[in-house]
Order: sequence, then C-alpha cells, then structure tokens
Amino acid sequence: MPLHFSYQSVCRAALIGIALLFCSSVFAAISAKVETELNAQPIQLEGRPGQAAIADGVMYIGTAAGNLHAVDMRTGRELWRATADGPVFHAPYVGDSLVLYGSQDGRLRAVDKKSGAQRWVFAAGDVDWDVRDIFINGTPNVVDGIAYFSSEDFRVYAVELATGRAVWQLKLGEEPQAWTIPIMDGVGYIGTWDGHMYAFDIDTGELMWRSSTDDKNRAALPNQVPHVTVVPALSEDAVYFSDWAGNLFAVNRKTGEQLWRFDPGAADSRHVGSRNFIALVDDVVYYSTVEDQHLYGVDRHTGEAVWSTATDGILYGPMRASEGVGLLFEILNDGASFQLHAFDFRTRAITWSADDVAGPPATVDDTVYYGTTDNTVVGRDLRSGKRVYPATN
Repeated sequence: MPLHFSYQSVCRAALIGIALLFCSSVFAAISAKVETELNAQPIQLEGRPGQAAIADGVMYIGTAAGNLHAVDMRTGRELWRATADGPVFHAPYVGDSLVLYGSQDGRLRAVDKKSGAQRWVFAAGDVDWDVRDIFINGTPNVVDGIAYFSSEDFRVYAVELATGRAVWQLKLGEEPQAWTIPIMDGVGYIGTWDGHMYAFDIDTGELMWRSSTDDKNRAALPNQVPHVTVVPALSEDAVYFSDWAGNLFAVNRKTGEQLWRFDPGAADSRHVGSRNFIALVDDVVYYSTVEDQHLYGVDRHTGEAVWSTATDGILYGPMRASEGVGLLFEILNDGASFQLHAFDFRTRAITWSADDVAGPPATVDDTVYYGTTDNTVVGRDLRSGKRVYPATN
C-alpha cells in the first residue's frame, strides 16, 4: 500500500538544486546526554538553522548566516557565538573541551567549548575545476584524538583534535559529499562522484580499496549520474551503498568486490537513488529513490527486494534514529520548506509527521530536535511525535 502524504511532489527542477544543497549538509544522528527542564524557553536563531549537537544541557547549532550558536537549553540564552565566512549547516563535533565545526567556506574550526574562543582553523585545499568548491562536508568523526572529515576538494583529511595539525590527507578519484565518515576496525569508508566507494586506513591514510562493481547499464539514461554521496551502512562482512542512478550495492568489506547489486528499474528518471542515508535493520537495507518515488527494503544477504512501496512525495533517507525507528526527510514543492516523517521499521509505516521543519534533525535520548521555519528549535518525542521541547504550558 502506498505511503500517502497531504501535499504535492517537488518539481524536478527545484529538486536538483535543493538535493545538492542537502548533500553538503549533515543528516546524521548526534548522540549525547541531554539535561533540560520542562519550562525551557524557545531558542531563537538568526538565519535558517542547520543540524544541532547537544551536550550537558547546551545546544550547539549553526545557521545559514555563518554562525555557530551555543545556547542554554533551559533558558534559551545564547552563551556564545562563533563565526565563519560561509553557512554552517553540519552538526558540530562536541568534545570535552573543544567544539569542531565545518563551513562552506572550506574551513574546519575548533573553538573553546566554554567560551567559544577560536583555538585553530584548518583550511581545505584547492579544487581542480572552477565549478567545484571546497565545502567541508559533514560532522568530523573523532577517534583517539584524530578528526576525520572530507571536503569537496576531492580529499579526506585527518587532523589532530588538540592542535589542528594535519596528520595526513588522501586525494580520491572525485568529489566526496559525505555527511560523515563511518569507521570500523580502523578503516574509514566514503563514496565519491565517480560512482565508487573507497576504504582507507585511518592511521596512515593509505587507500585500501576502491569498490569494484558491475556497471553494465548502471546509468540507464545518457544524463543519468551514478554519484555516491550516501553514508554507507556497514556489517561485519559487507559495505552497503546506493548511487544517484538508483542502484543499491553490497561489496565485500575487506576487498571492495561486489557481492550483489539491486536495480529498482527506474530507467525513466535521471536522479533516482538516495543522497544521504540508508538504514540496515534486521538484515534488511532500507533506502529511498528520489524521482522514482519509492521506498525499498532489500535483503542484505541476497540483494532481493523483500518490500517496497510507492510514495506521493520525494523522500530522503531513511536515517536510523533508534533501534526500530527511522527518519525520512522530504522537500516540499516551494523548494524551501521540508517535511519530517518518523518511519517504524517493524510495521513499515509512517507514525508521525511534522511540517514546520527548516533543517536536518538530530536524535538525542529518543527526542528529535530540528530547526523550524521561524528560526527556533523544536524537540519531538521520537515514538509519538509529541512536542516535548520547549515544553508547552
């Protein structure tokens, strides 16, 4: 049975521009302990909100105006503000003493967690073509004091958290747009616009493999592109990822060799596959197709579809927010507003929706936080959709 929504689909022209915008944003869940009081006051921001990170009762959130705000969640009072020369849409990394945030100006900045004073700035490299840019992509993944992140200058970087000193950089075959870089057993995984997934050693920056896939009829239309910008899902034996042409792949996690490929048969649509996130739940890989307007569940062992449904709107995701719930993100037909849906992986149904969304969500302690159309922040219960932050009297 189709999943029905009460609004129109996005026009194709608007979709392309907005999709690229949100491929350079972060759509990952940020986990931290939240301590707030029910009488919390609204957080008011200047500019369209990005994605938040929350720690010790403080929300850290960037905006399109190029600011990173630290806000007391109980009072709504701004504690400090840091700046950049470009929009800050990605969720920052919040450590014990430093907060790291990237910007579309091609810089990764570290500021003091308490005061917001700048500690260091790391600048990404040059790009090969005038049409490219140096956006810092996603939220840094920090392991043992090293921050790993990518830029659209074709590179993955490893820098020291404490100093910002470059440890190594790895140039890939094309532009990455990773919302974050998952790491397992000392190996990082990231896709690029050349249609491949790359695996690298996080200690040395050495390239371990580039995925080897069956590309016959992979792009069915002359202008169909097999870009890989999705954050891959990982299991002990495989890496799962989709491309913009709609294909879903499983490759061997040790070698990058293809295990299977699922083709949804959406040959009449140019931009098909998931841009941002897919979800691996109970041996099923869930992913959405964009212009094709479907949501699929594919057996992770065989690559065969076990479930699918048509949708009335164009969805991104799902992002796995908890053990049994995912989040789907939809662009509305005005090209500037968004809809958020909670998806139950067990029943495969939408459980609630919110239409005041202006930025990507962050899930913390089973509460979904997101920026709203009036530049405030709302928190909803992940299971019920009830607004729990700020509390209503």
